[in-house]
Amino acid sequence: MRNLVLSWSEKRRVATGMALTLALVGTGCSVSMRHGPLDAPPRTYAGTVQTRAKSEGIDGKVGWGRFTVFAIPVVPVYIDGDGNEKIMEQIHDALRRAGYTTTTAASTSAEAGPVLTCSVKKFWFGNYTWLFPFVPTWGGVELNTSLVSPAGTVVWTRDFSGSGFSANFFDGYSGAAESSMTTILNAMVREFASDDFHQALNGAAS
Repeated sequence: MRNLVLSWSEKRRVATGMALTLALVGTGCSVSMRHGPLDAPPRTYAGTVQTRAKSEGIDGKVGWGRFTVFAIPVVPVYIDGDGNEKIMEQIHDALRRAGYTTTTAASTSAEAGPVLTCSVKKFWFGNYTWLFPFVPTWGGVELNTSLVSPAGTVVWTRDFSGSGFSANFFDGYSGAAESSMTTILNAMVREFASDDFHQALNGAAS
């Protein structure tokens, strides 16, 4: 049978990991919403795209920090700020990269033209501190974006997904989320710069 007595180095690693984890328990961890450089699209379009002010689907926690070999969830993870607003801000970046200008409808009644909406199907991250100082953090994001005509008809829709990984204890969640969102936004740039999206946008506006 394997000796279950921890060595001095293992005890030190466990003690350090516990101290750092417990220091975070009171406040939880946060994800800073950001993305890396976005690829240039094959072509760009001119025009204005109106969006909702927020996405839908993010409500409260977006993950857990986990401790011990049993991966017990101990530290809740939240997005820094309003997650649904942050998601839409990122989508605006993708639209502008595709050549469009963007605007936000103040209310449903103000949506005189087609409106881009976003539904968050998944935004979830976790980490595993047992191996401190190597702290793997992983997770992924799944979004649906739809272009809705003034009559309420969906004239264009696409699903996007991306996953991320980081081993940075102090910025792991944000790093994994950044990787996920960069993958998604680059896919969005290509779709927003497509004939399908441009034609749907103009057709819904007419």
